[in-house]
Amino acid sequence: MVKLAEISWSDAGELFKKVDVAILPVGSTEQHGPHNPLGTDHLVAMALSGAVGEKTGVPVLPVVAVGVSEHHRQFPGSLWVSPGVFRDYVKSVALAAVSHGVKKILIVNGHGGNTAALMEVAGDLRREHKIFAAVLMAFPPAMMGAGSGHAGAGETSVNLYFHGHLVKMERAVDTEQKSKLGPLKVEGFNRIGPAQFAWDTIDLTDTGVLGSAGETIVSTTASVEKGRELMEPFIEEVSRFVEELKKADVEQLLSKPHK
Repeated sequence: MVKLAEISWSDAGELFKKVDVAILPVGSTEQHGPHNPLGTDHLVAMALSGAVGEKTGVPVLPVVAVGVSEHHRQFPGSLWVSPGVFRDYVKSVALAAVSHGVKKILIVNGHGGNTAALMEVAGDLRREHKIFAAVLMAFPPAMMGAGSGHAGAGETSVNLYFHGHLVKMERAVDTEQKSKLGPLKVEGFNRIGPAQFAWDTIDLTDTGVLGSAGETIVSTTASVEKGRELMEPFIEEVSRFVEELKKADVEQLLSKPHK
């Protein structure tokens, strides 16, 4: 794997002559229950990016570690920036890489709250700058079956697999989510009757182990083995995609002209 931050400018120059794809990991610094590290989302994004970079020879850019996480603000240590600041920063980092020859970027995103902003960035890069950018969630879809929920068994298992020394399983808790906002019944994360509201994590959970209203989110069944079962096939899948991206002609991936 080539971490861009760990090589010299002269080595970077040679690298960008050989490959026009870069991986940009992004995530967040926010609460993940009493047992997981605050950096879970960016640590997992970086770990996945590194594993894929190792297999494909594609450079991994420095991680963007703070994202759109204001809804976690009542939990100490959570950090956030506004969606506008986040969009501008990620786009600027991408364009800096582009100036050295990158034409295709895989954004590996560890935090769902970043997704809308990242898709806007990807669209702008494709339409206005003739750069193809794809956005990939750092957690595999299969994770939902291993214990859905923020800081639940699935996410905790992935943490145990990548950096178990940061997880305090003795603090893991299973948490029933609240289902009322004052007198109003909550459904999902943010539905109250026919309307939606701007929810905060604390509206649903006091532990930070988070899921849909009324559900019990389990974190205590997490294990290294579950994390391995989730991530190793996903690393292979993403690596195959990156190999395809390396071979693709960027001109065939760009937006068609407006008529």
